Amino acid sequence: MQHIGFHKSLANQADNLELTLASVRAALAQPELPQWEESDRIVVVAMGASTNAGDALVAALRARGITAVNANAADIAHAPAGYLSGAQFVLVSESGRSPEPLAAAERLPSGRRIAITNDPGAPLAGAVDAVLPLGGWDDSRVYTTGFTATLLTFALLLRHQFGSDVAPDPATGVQLVRELTERRVPEVKRAAAILGSAGALDVVGSGLSLSAAAEGALMVREGARLHATAYDTYQYIHGPMESLNRQSGLVILGDGRELGVVDMTLEREVPTVLLTCADPAGLPREADSRGVVLSLPENARGLNRTVAETVLLQQLVGELTANLGLDIDEFLYNQPDTKVAKSEVP
Repeated sequence: MQHIGFHKSLANQADNLELTLASVRAALAQPELPQWEESDRIVVVAMGASTNAGDALVAALRARGITAVNANAADIAHAPAGYLSGAQFVLVSESGRSPEPLAAAERLPSGRRIAITNDPGAPLAGAVDAVLPLGGWDDSRVYTTGFTATLLTFALLLRHQFGSDVAPDPATGVQLVRELTERRVPEVKRAAAILGSAGALDVVGSGLSLSAAAEGALMVREGARLHATAYDTYQYIHGPMESLNRQSGLVILGDGRELGVVDMTLEREVPTVLLTCADPAGLPREADSRGVVLSLPENARGLNRTVAETVLLQQLVGELTANLGLDIDEFLYNQPDTKVAKSEVP
């Protein structure tokens, strides 16, 4: 696997996700795969973008009434032996070479470790009980397919463990990606234009949408090199939004309390972008010159909604970065220790 350009990865995304579905479906049949019970605690162990994806799995499990935690892999790696004993673990690393999930896997009990990775030959695969391989395609440095593929893998895993009613059909998610990629929502360009003068962005959502919001903020920081922070909607209205002004920007995802937030921010002339399934005709101040609505497809539900939100945010970050004259494929700070060598076997 190699890094490819961000825009090429976006163009290839739907086709690569088809490969992911085939690969993961085959892997779910392996006898070594730990089987979950609804009484189990499920712990996601990841770093970076994979942690953001983990928010979606936790939200989906909680909606089912299952105890779930999204854990920082570095914390698990340094926890005492027996920490979270009795839990089931999902370790997520697109490369399979992030040192923190690898170190965490070595401390976790055998028989309870499922890894999601794009490289089944990477060191992480040798430190767990079962691997769900994403397909082995190339991805961009600002992750695109890696993130959406992880979300669809979560859907397949949930349907395998608990039945088809716990998550939507991931094939619908692939179709949403294809449709959004082919028609390129025209409002995305306008959204990027109104956010282009912002000195900092807040990206806000709740439940499953928090996952897309967190990833959106990371992409803004990596691609557009702007200060960006993700918040849960209900935490956001308890104080953090007080710093918003005309020089900042807000990207908010949702159909509920988020709509009232939009009304308040536009009244204060804050550049605001709303991703929603709500009818734009009924939105407050929808025609405001500082507000843009990115409407989600009607069939964007559950984890598929998170996928659709992520694709729109990928397009938005791509446009915003281009408007700022930046190369989204160039990182200023190349870290020497965020990946281990392939040959470094646990």
